[in-house]
Amino acid sequence: MHWLDALYLSLTRRQALFSRGWGALEEPLAQVESLLVRSVPDPLRLDFLPTAARTEEAFVRSPSALLPEECSTLHLTRLRAQGTLRARLIVPPSWGDEGFRMRRWLTNGLRYRGVEVWLFEGAYFGSRRARGQVGAGVTTVGDFFRMGLANVLEARSLVMSALAQEPRAPVVLAGYSMAGQMAGHAAASLDVEVPVVAMAPSNEASVVFCDGPLSMGVDWSALGDGGKERLRALLVRLCVSTQPVPRSNRRVVVATRTDGIVPPRSMEAIAAHWNVTPRWVESGHLGAYAFHREALHGAVLSAVS
Repeated sequence: MHWLDALYLSLTRRQALFSRGWGALEEPLAQVESLLVRSVPDPLRLDFLPTAARTEEAFVRSPSALLPEECSTLHLTRLRAQGTLRARLIVPPSWGDEGFRMRRWLTNGLRYRGVEVWLFEGAYFGSRRARGQVGAGVTTVGDFFRMGLANVLEARSLVMSALAQEPRAPVVLAGYSMAGQMAGHAAASLDVEVPVVAMAPSNEASVVFCDGPLSMGVDWSALGDGGKERLRALLVRLCVSTQPVPRSNRRVVVATRTDGIVPPRSMEAIAAHWNVTPRWVESGHLGAYAFHREALHGAVLSAVS
């Protein structure tokens, strides 16, 4: 394990996850199967307003009908590119990513290389938290599935919105950690060719929430006897490797060799499914974010070159 991952895990105060148990699972589970069939969603109608130099934001109703009202408004920030527009980049949220500061730091350098960046705040985080939720502590397993489905559906619709923008430019899906996994799900379920870049992604969430460090934040008593195995069986249904391979042959997995949060074998599973060779970074999960942004930038630029 990379030293920075070990330090982070030793110092981080973990939010209680699933403290209210399983919640309502039937509806979100019924929609999981729809992601195995490619489709083309309608674009969202976006009315951007300037908030700072070369930065704009928009608010729109989420395309996911499963969200509670307080989570249902999608908040989008657009970071305009400098110089000639080369591409548009859609970046879903990573786990616990409240607001935009972390992803702005990760992607901002791309703006100076002609890439316009679209960041959206995920359901159940930040201004989109559910009632009674503290921080990133999603309170039920059902809400966890609603969160993941909303991330994917919103990313898909934003891809179509970006493709309809003028001037026209290639659109790329990319993300770090959970955002990389969500980008992979979105790209695989779209019946359009969209390049995708996943950095330090997990193939499926059980390696983190059942076996990995975030399992220490799960309220296993609220899930009852056999809760871990039942949760693992549910999360396995959301494997990237159970979906079709994204239509675009421009797909990249940036993998972290000494990752202490997402096992490298999980990243290798995505790369094998996508029939690509991982681009290895000699660092861990936090080290890649802190010191290897250029690996993500280079992968995005190569996907549109």
